[in-house]
Amino acid sequence: MGLFSIFSGKKPEAIEKKGDRHFDQRAFGPAKLEYEKAAAKNDTAPSDDPGFKERILEKIARSKHELALQHTQKAGELMEAGCFAEAGDRLSLAMSLTEDPALEAEILTLTDQVNASHRVDPGETIDTTAEDADPSDLDMDESEYFTALLNALPPEELEAYPGYGSTFAKGFIAMNQGDFATASTCFETALSDNGPETSFIHLELATCRLNQNDPQGAKELALAFLDHLPASTRGWQILCEALWGLDEFDLALEHLDACPDAITKSSEIEILRGETLIQSNEIEKAEALYHSVIKAGNRDVAIVRHLAGTCELLDKPQQANDLYTELMNRCTSCGTRPDPNLNLRYAETCMALGEPTDQILDIYLELATQDPANRSYYFTRVSEIYSKLGNETQAERFRQFAAGREEQN
Repeated sequence: MGLFSIFSGKKPEAIEKKGDRHFDQRAFGPAKLEYEKAAAKNDTAPSDDPGFKERILEKIARSKHELALQHTQKAGELMEAGCFAEAGDRLSLAMSLTEDPALEAEILTLTDQVNASHRVDPGETIDTTAEDADPSDLDMDESEYFTALLNALPPEELEAYPGYGSTFAKGFIAMNQGDFATASTCFETALSDNGPETSFIHLELATCRLNQNDPQGAKELALAFLDHLPASTRGWQILCEALWGLDEFDLALEHLDACPDAITKSSEIEILRGETLIQSNEIEKAEALYHSVIKAGNRDVAIVRHLAGTCELLDKPQQANDLYTELMNRCTSCGTRPDPNLNLRYAETCMALGEPTDQILDIYLELATQDPANRSYYFTRVSEIYSKLGNETQAERFRQFAAGREEQN
């Protein structure tokens, strides 16, 4: 699981919101897992929202597409560095995720370049992480998938995970596919096979426990893991999520105050403090915390974004809009496109301030294309903007679109 998530309840919408928070932070892998979990929950305890299933399937597809883009970009970087085997693994994983014909064509072109550049002599043996993971117990697809997953990990985990054996590898694959029951069983076996020493297996099993709505089990595993590796920000995130699920907010803050000096002022830990305060409904304190972090010199994108979201919770649209404007300008200055949720939050705060413009209209029209499950809402916003701009003909036209009574040309 990635950073910056909030522990959610059992309803599909609550799990969806957790995925949204991951997606907002561009943690697309964890977002995909949460959306898939929400979809599975909807199958057993359906949402009251008739549009939920369509919306969550669209979010799963969007997360997979963004993951594919990330893997394709990383593959290009690996190719430039001469790491063709690793690039090939990334491209294979990207191809398994995307359904975009244009991106598929790009991946195939890069794959051809990898195949042309990467030649192995007949007697050469390539040492890969998948081979370390006992390929005799993994089929070819599992080996390739596990290798690709490993290449996305930090160095310490990348070094450790292949040595945990094929049962752990199968569990890691299952977890990344949203099958937490199978993953838990595999990780429990891996713990037994690898002896009593605390390891990253504890962290992955804690992640599964969270997704199986067992915060107490996750808490115990996370505490054991942090006793072994106290500087792991992911370990602190899992512990906090477990404590949020147990309503032990004060204890979460106490633990965060005791984390190692090397990470105590990091953006990741400061955000966990802020989210803990929000979870305990102390939103004003969260706002004050984020302001203090920025005042101390940390104007990290993630901090600014969380402060903006906190201002929205406090019904402070002007402050939130100022911060979203800053983030939009940062995207413009570095030549990247704002992600859909940043566009939406910026547009929504503009609307709350009564400032509809052609730019905001264009944002909602783009969102209607990117997020068709919520197209009716975006068209309603477009209609409102046209009405405020005095164009009642277009306002009525988009009211009809929103109601589904006409097709957009």
